[in-house]
Amino acid sequence: MQCTYLFWDICLVPTKEVVSLFGFKDFIAALALLIIIYTVSDIRYRFRVSVAPIPLFKITYALIGLIGFGTLATDIWINEKWLVPDSLITTAIWQGILGALFLGLVITWMHYAFIKPPIFGGNNFNKYAQELYRVVLKGSEVELPIIADELAASAESLVTLAGNFGKVKAEAKGELRPCAEGYANDMLLLIANRKFCRHLVASSQSTVIRFLDAVAEAKAFHIPIGLFAQNVSAEAIRNKDSGLYHEDEGYYSGLLGYIKPFSQALYGNYELVEALQHHSPLDIDYKSVWAWDADQFSTYCRVTQMTLKSYLEGEHWGQHSYVLTGALREIRETTNRAIADVNKARDDDYGDAWHRLRAGVDFIKDSINLIGELNPPPEARTLRIRGTRRNRLIDEDFYDRLAEAMFEIIFSAACIDGSPDKAWSIHYGSVWGEFFENSNDNRAWKIVQFKLRRRLCDEIWRLDSMPNYKSARVLGICLNVMGLKMGKRSGYGRDHAALKAVVLAWTQKNYLRLREVNIEIADSCLIGSITFDAEQSRLVKTYAKGLRPEPDREYLALSSPPARTSDSLG
Repeated sequence: MQCTYLFWDICLVPTKEVVSLFGFKDFIAALALLIIIYTVSDIRYRFRVSVAPIPLFKITYALIGLIGFGTLATDIWINEKWLVPDSLITTAIWQGILGALFLGLVITWMHYAFIKPPIFGGNNFNKYAQELYRVVLKGSEVELPIIADELAASAESLVTLAGNFGKVKAEAKGELRPCAEGYANDMLLLIANRKFCRHLVASSQSTVIRFLDAVAEAKAFHIPIGLFAQNVSAEAIRNKDSGLYHEDEGYYSGLLGYIKPFSQALYGNYELVEALQHHSPLDIDYKSVWAWDADQFSTYCRVTQMTLKSYLEGEHWGQHSYVLTGALREIRETTNRAIADVNKARDDDYGDAWHRLRAGVDFIKDSINLIGELNPPPEARTLRIRGTRRNRLIDEDFYDRLAEAMFEIIFSAACIDGSPDKAWSIHYGSVWGEFFENSNDNRAWKIVQFKLRRRLCDEIWRLDSMPNYKSARVLGICLNVMGLKMGKRSGYGRDHAALKAVVLAWTQKNYLRLREVNIEIADSCLIGSITFDAEQSRLVKTYAKGLRPEPDREYLALSSPPARTSDSLG
């Protein structure tokens, strides 16, 4: 074509009429569609685009301006038939370049939103942290579950980077600059938000599993993951639709009940749980614990059993476990509160309190059975612990803590008021019989029962030197459940036969003297169906009458107290 105008040796010719490949109208339509898709898209994809490692929004803004003005200018140029270069870029190629830029922009968005979502890392840690902080701070009931699930992809990266934070601080010279390791450390504290944890438990338990598995595999127990695990645990126990309640037993729950992925991640690794100490998943705030019903308390006992099993299988018996000791103390105290609630309830309506009592007692029984299943069961550090409190702490093992928990539960049961039938049902049916009639040939049971008998005897013998209501109640429950008549030491009752002989001998010799010293404390020993016959100086145990004309009774003749001496009671 003949040159119409020559500019710097570039031949300019009139614009030809061409079929538009990508005009301004096409751009506006595509842009409008892109904006609509972004507006109605899920928070998941907007979050992914927001944390992309490249400045995607700035790039998008610049390219949209370039493409928009480019297509507009091109359409005007073509319609006005202004001159164009004859030898460089044709109109079709120019429109193709603009279309390719727009298509590349769309593909880039799709790459980060769908194909390869960005995770927390060294090239986007600042953006990722800011966006996650914004979502958690906003606290939307719609957005939190989605972001909770999205966070699973970054679990391993966050744990790894947080684990290196200490090294980065040690190597830093002068003021520590913002880094991915520091932000990762803060993000682990951010996701411990209780509301965020509630949504994790409700809809994104796989995220919890990913985080805790990553910590366990890396053995990064020093990172601040404890508060996260603690709050997730509290919410999982509170929410009866959480995985904990669908992983109870395989017989009822199917495959998840056998493999227990959520429960195992939270409680199945003793080393992880113990390393978290006061922020462990077993260390639940007392306000939450006091609000538990029987199902929730039973679930707590079950998951504590999982940690105990890991403790035993990992051959940690010689190691003092602060977490298991604290959990056992929590179970003991909750059981004692349940007994107090039973005491307040009507005789025919124990309700939820009785089930909480059963859960605590069953935990202790199951724990002893679990220890006894080891081959061979561990021996006690020492059967009889003597000396100062410091020596006792050194010599104690988990057998001693179980025996102490049993003793405290027995004492709480001894405080039951009401009818003799109610006292008997709790004293013997719910507590004593469970602790002394289930040993069989289990070595662990024999060790714990020995320690429990010693603990009961030591408490009763305290009445010799310091009369007190606690010791009196312990003596009272022993008399009520074991009876006043010494039978055979074999067969039924053989597990407490030695204790019975000691208790009856002490009572026969010292009870009248105790009445002389403090009659109120002596009367505190008379619980259940035990009464004092002052005329004949004897204790009387009256059994249920049933269909007989007269109820059966047992008697324990009491010895007259010796003359008062300086070392006598009181």
